Amino acid sequence: MKPHSQIGSTGKCVASLCTVLVVSGALLLSSTGIAQNYTITSGGSSATLNLGDGSGGTGNLGMNDWDVGTGNQLAQQWFWYAIGNAAPTSIDQLPGSVMNASYAGPNNLTVTYLNSQLSINVQYILTGNGVGSGSADIMEYIWVVNVSGSPVNFTFYQYSNFNLLGNNNNSVSISGSPGAYMGAYQTTGGPGGTGIAEVILSPPPTYAEAAFVSPTPQTLNELGGASYLTLNDNTSANNGDVSWAFQWTDSIAPGGELDISKDKGLKVMTVPEPSTLVLIALGMGALGLTLRRKLA
Repeated sequence: MKPHSQIGSTGKCVASLCTVLVVSGALLLSSTGIAQNYTITSGGSSATLNLGDGSGGTGNLGMNDWDVGTGNQLAQQWFWYAIGNAAPTSIDQLPGSVMNASYAGPNNLTVTYLNSQLSINVQYILTGNGVGSGSADIMEYIWVVNVSGSPVNFTFYQYSNFNLLGNNNNSVSISGSPGAYMGAYQTTGGPGGTGIAEVILSPPPTYAEAAFVSPTPQTLNELGGASYLTLNDNTSANNGDVSWAFQWTDSIAPGGELDISKDKGLKVMTVPEPSTLVLIALGMGALGLTLRRKLA
């Protein structure tokens, strides 16, 4: 799979959380070695990543900040892998690998970890829906290439921990069934209209897991365990700081690829300050008075 420069609507997004994407290609600009986080921006939204490359990135490993003009809604979203029956390992720990990150525009970032066995690539394309919209969309393309001469029994994990509105009162539900999972949807006990939806475009994950992050981060601890991990297929976690995870398993032939496509849509309902509500109420009252006078 090559990095994408143009993305169209998939038609599979949940409600209004996912939007039509149109992104123009641009010259790749190498950013390897920059002593900072990597940030993509678009239409009133920004997302920040710590790629674990020793460049001084801050925050949790992986994407650790997604702001749609309402403050950060994300604690961590990142990827782990396993070969054979080995324990999961973060993709930035691919042994002997070289990392390269490149931009194809301010909203389009591709990161690659490459060694003599595997090339693990992740592309993020952010599309914000405009300043003040409180919503945006991120397409993620992952392609894992077996660059060796032998088959690789490969397992890939995605972990996501959004704490919407930071209120520790979120609920997540995973749709589908083992071998045919379709995505996840998370909402908060705060104002209505706030949510994050992820749609798996292809292929469907083999296993999934919804869990709580506090008082202990269950899934994250499992990913840091000492043995091969199979997610437990629990599909919901309610009223807390929650997470969800997906797992893909595949045997990749020499020169073959595992290609994964996903779409995340984030919507945060903004609540006007009390003083703003007063002004709105006064304005509506004045409008009503004017209309009554005209009708009299």
